[in-house]
Amino acid sequence: MQIYNIMLLIHLFCAIIFIGFLFADIFVIKALDSKYENAQEIKKPIYNKAVKIYPFSVLLLILSGGYMFSKYINSSLGYIETNLQILLLVKFFLVLIIALGILYSLSCKIRKKEPFKIMKHFHLFAFCLTIIITILAKIMFWV
Repeated sequence: MQIYNIMLLIHLFCAIIFIGFLFADIFVIKALDSKYENAQEIKKPIYNKAVKIYPFSVLLLILSGGYMFSKYINSSLGYIETNLQILLLVKFFLVLIIALGILYSLSCKIRKKEPFKIMKHFHLFAFCLTIIITILAKIMFWV
């Protein structure tokens, strides 16, 4: 199997983890708050497990995506020569927004600072962006 195919499988698996965690956090785990008085106690082991898996999967997601990105956009193929490259760059900028949000959240935790209030909705925003990114991933090869 080519290394590209291996990277594709890694990328897809990590994307499932990434989007799945966002989905679970937004639609499942948040529902605990309204149902249970001890919701924080229930959430704590879930988040403790996620903290062990999530950063590694995000790193692999970005690295494998970067490898695949370099196969379609580089100095010999050009940067905005085809519709595929244009859509890939749009995906790149959407991913960059998510990555910057993750870095900002991590820096707030490290510095023990309160993030901006809008960051309370970051998972919902990132989830919407990942849906757009996923749709673009399919459309890229049609145009």
